[in-house]
Amino acid sequence: MVVRAEPRLLLFDEPAATQAEEAYRILLEDICSLRLAPGDVLAGEVLQQRLGLGRTPIREALQRLAQQRLVAIIPRRGVTVSEINLTDIREIFEVRSPLEAAAARLAAEHSAGHDLPPAVAADLDAISGAGDYLELIALDHRLHHAIHRLAGNRYLLATLDWYLSLSIRLAIAAGRRLPSAPGEELAETMQDFRDQFAAVRAGDASTAAELARRHAGFSQQLLRRVV
Repeated sequence: MVVRAEPRLLLFDEPAATQAEEAYRILLEDICSLRLAPGDVLAGEVLQQRLGLGRTPIREALQRLAQQRLVAIIPRRGVTVSEINLTDIREIFEVRSPLEAAAARLAAEHSAGHDLPPAVAADLDAISGAGDYLELIALDHRLHHAIHRLAGNRYLLATLDWYLSLSIRLAIAAGRRLPSAPGEELAETMQDFRDQFAAVRAGDASTAAELARRHAGFSQQLLRRVV
C-alpha cells in the first residue's frame, strides 16, 4: 500500500481491490487536485517510482483515465494531463445539475425522519470555521457525497461521485486563477446544505431538489468566471 502525505480530497467508500484501481485513484486524486497540472507529462518509469507500483497497473490506470478524457495518450509522444476548457464546465453541469436534484429528491424520499449521521453534522458545523478554500472544497465534496449515499441508488452514487471529482478539478483551477480564492462565496452558498439536509429529514423532496439544483448553479457560475 502506498503511503500518501498529501490530504485526500476524493472519497471512496471501499478500499481499492487491485493495484490498477489503487493507481487509478492516486492519479485521479492528483489530477483533480492539480498536483498533476494540465499539460504535465506522465512518464511511466517516473510514475512507477512515485507510486511504488508496477508498469501494468499504471498502464491500466492511464488507459482508464484516457477513456474519461482526463489524460491524452499520444502515440510516440507519451501521456499528458488534459487541459481544462469552457466546454468541460458546460457539459459537466448539463449532466450534474439534474442528477444532483434527483439525488436530493431520492434522499428525502428514503431518509425522512432519520437523524443525520454524526460525521455529516460535524461537517455542517465546520463550514463556518473552515480555514481555507481547499478545506471548503473537501467539506463540499463530503456533504455532496453524503446526500448521494442517502439517495440509496448505487448507480447514481457512482455517477455523481465521478462528476464531483471533475468539478473539484475545475474548482481548484478557479481558486488559482481568481485574484483571491472565492472562499467566502463558497462558504456562503454551502450554508444551503443545512436547509437541504433539513428538507431531507422532513421528507420535503421538492425543496431538497431545488436547493441541490441551486447549489450546482452557483458552482457553474463561479467556474465560468475564470475558465
